[in-house]
Amino acid sequence: MTITQEVIGIIKNRRNTKEFTDSEVRDEDIKTLLEAAVWAPNHRNTEPWRFVVVRKNAEMKSLIGEGLVSLQENISGIKLPEEHKQRICDGVIASPTLIFVFSLTGDTDEITEENYGAVCCAIQNIQIVAESMDLSVGWSTGRMCKISNLDEIFGTSKEELKIAGVLTIGYAKPMPDKTRINYEDLTKWF
Repeated sequence: MTITQEVIGIIKNRRNTKEFTDSEVRDEDIKTLLEAAVWAPNHRNTEPWRFVVVRKNAEMKSLIGEGLVSLQENISGIKLPEEHKQRICDGVIASPTLIFVFSLTGDTDEITEENYGAVCCAIQNIQIVAESMDLSVGWSTGRMCKISNLDEIFGTSKEELKIAGVLTIGYAKPMPDKTRINYEDLTKWF
């Protein structure tokens, strides 16, 4: 098998994982993923990525859970029952390592957009290298990204950073095979 075939195989096996085992990911493995991330292409050499790593057993997860509860209550306009609040917080606490990925905002909308694109490339680097290490990644731009006080929780600046996603890094539970539409059905050649 050629290196090209190996890389394509890794890309095809990469998944956006939702269910993980309870196994903890080593800090050294997370550092390897971050090293791969910072080698993503970036226009103007801005290196616009910023990361916040929240380990599996970090106490900070309770603050994130509380932020999700507040978000849900604000969206719904009702106070959640205690068991619902606890279920949300328990879900965050049970999750494997989380990496909050941020993009630097630029002096112009164009630079901000270029930076965001570069950060998405960094996330893809993380996903591909994780797959090569038998790790799995879930990339979410959902509710956890919308917690209103993330900047306070992490000590970051809302004005300088835009969240690109939350990556859940761990060992996947078994998943069904995936398929894709053939590129030939999605491509025009001139």
